[in-house]
Amino acid sequence: MTLEDWDRREGRKDWHDRHGHRGARKKGRSSFSKRVPIIVLGIVIITAGLGMVAKAYLNHSANAVKLAAPSPKSLDLKFDSKFTGDSLDTHVFGTCYPWVTGGTGCTNYGNKTDQEKEWYLASQDHVSDGVLSLIAQRQPTAGVTPKGSPEEYACRSGMITTYPSFRFEYGYVQVVAKIPFGNGLWSALWLAAANEKWPPEIDLLEHWHSEAKGAVFLHPLSGVRQGGGVNMPSLSQGYHTFSLEWTPTELVWYYDGQQVSSTTTGVPHQSMYLIANLADDSLTPGSCSGSMVIKSIKVWQPAS
Repeated sequence: MTLEDWDRREGRKDWHDRHGHRGARKKGRSSFSKRVPIIVLGIVIITAGLGMVAKAYLNHSANAVKLAAPSPKSLDLKFDSKFTGDSLDTHVFGTCYPWVTGGTGCTNYGNKTDQEKEWYLASQDHVSDGVLSLIAQRQPTAGVTPKGSPEEYACRSGMITTYPSFRFEYGYVQVVAKIPFGNGLWSALWLAAANEKWPPEIDLLEHWHSEAKGAVFLHPLSGVRQGGGVNMPSLSQGYHTFSLEWTPTELVWYYDGQQVSSTTTGVPHQSMYLIANLADDSLTPGSCSGSMVIKSIKVWQPAS
């Protein structure tokens, strides 16, 4: 993941019809003749208005159909998280990046412009009542630098990956989760390359601090990053659904069942795996305190 200023999603432009009224009245017209142009003009305006309303309704209906997330019923469910019992199944989920070997814990050294302050530990992944919580806590934690030298991190947090059990190419990905709001918190749901090289990367969600918006991105193998900001005004309230439709020709992102972005350029054609993590990018008071709660992770693919 990289933290850069993301483009704001361009809003719908308001438009206004301005009608100039230039009808100079001539002397000697009857009262009725004076009213006829006004009546005709009124009928024209009303007719045009009704036409615009009908067109707007049809456009809205078409968009509603176009923007609705596809049903995965025609696909086979290939991965379904089971957060049962009171501990994470580490045969299914990894608790660090797969390239980390030995030692205890890890962090992401790849963000040059916005270095992460957390050290990930398996103890921060809590399973209870059928959900998984990735818990960020402001607590000094022993870790290491990129070169392996000892270093103390200001906080600790949790992450998971499907790398140990499930890597896939194409499919419909769906994550249902509660996203925490708080100082310094940086939530992410994303796909990384199974060959452990970057790019590509596909971000189902990146969210910072207490913003009323998130972002979706594609970092392609070549070319510029795609995607951008997405308004999510109710993100802090309850569970939400983050989905990605990945085909050989297109990527389509959905938030709560509605399409928020798409691209046909730079679509990855290689095996990837899912990561969910709760990072922190601040050392200010009150930072690094919150939990990402994941209810389910599912991946559907075409029947083989």
